[in-house]
Formats: sequence, structure tokens, C-alpha cells
Amino acid sequence: MVDDFDLCQQMPVQTDVTVYLDDPAGSSVHVVCDGTSVEPRGSFWQRAEAALASPTPRGPYPVAGAFTLYVYEIRKDVVADTRILRTVCIRVVCEGAYARATLKTAHETRELDALQYVIGDDVVTTARRLLQSADGRSHAA
Repeated sequence: MVDDFDLCQQMPVQTDVTVYLDDPAGSSVHVVCDGTSVEPRGSFWQRAEAALASPTPRGPYPVAGAFTLYVYEIRKDVVADTRILRTVCIRVVCEGAYARATLKTAHETRELDALQYVIGDDVVTTARRLLQSADGRSHAA
């Protein structure tokens, strides 16, 4: 399960997050931004949020009703040895006053708690609030 993976607490983990806009026609993929952090501590959600703290490019970011976050965590033992710890896909749909997210890994699929959505917030702001909310922290601005 994503929330209780404690192995990461003992070693430096590189967390990469990429934000994609969803194409309703499914004919193209638009990368909004990506970010990276190397953190040995904190929860999965905190490491993912840290990766989005300084994304590239810096913005501005689009406002969209649907987007997807891909989160990859790898452990680097040595330069030539990289181990994938987990890959997580979080599909977000913003409708009305709520953002609803579905989390998928190789071992689970589940709905995250709905998040109040502020119409006009860009996808990176919404993604950060979603990660904070999933970690159980306040998502107030």
C-alpha cells in the first residue's frame, strides 16, 4: 500500500512527479511540468509534494478539468544500480466544487477522499493540495 511503505525511511529516495493534461480524444499527451526531490524522510505524499515544490517549467500552468500525476520513486544505491520502489498513477477529475482522484499502483486501485476544488486553480496548485490532503494535512492556502 502507498501509505505504509516504510522502507523509504532508511535510505535516500528520488521521487519524480510528472503532471499530464488529459486529452479527451486520447490522441496526444501534454506534459505540464515535472519535478524531482531526493528525500530520505517523510511520507510518500510529502516526498511527492516536495518534488512539485520547484517544477520545471516554472509556469504559468493551465486550468483543466482533468489531469494525471505520475509519481516514481527510485532508490539509488550506486550510480549504475537504480531500483524502482514504486510507480503511482493518480488520475484527477475536477467537477463542480470537488476534485476526485483515483490512485493506481501495481497492487491497488482506490479512490482518494474528495478535495474541495477552487474553480480557476491551475493543475499544479490542485495537485499540491491533493497531495497535502492525502497525507492528512490541511490543504488551506
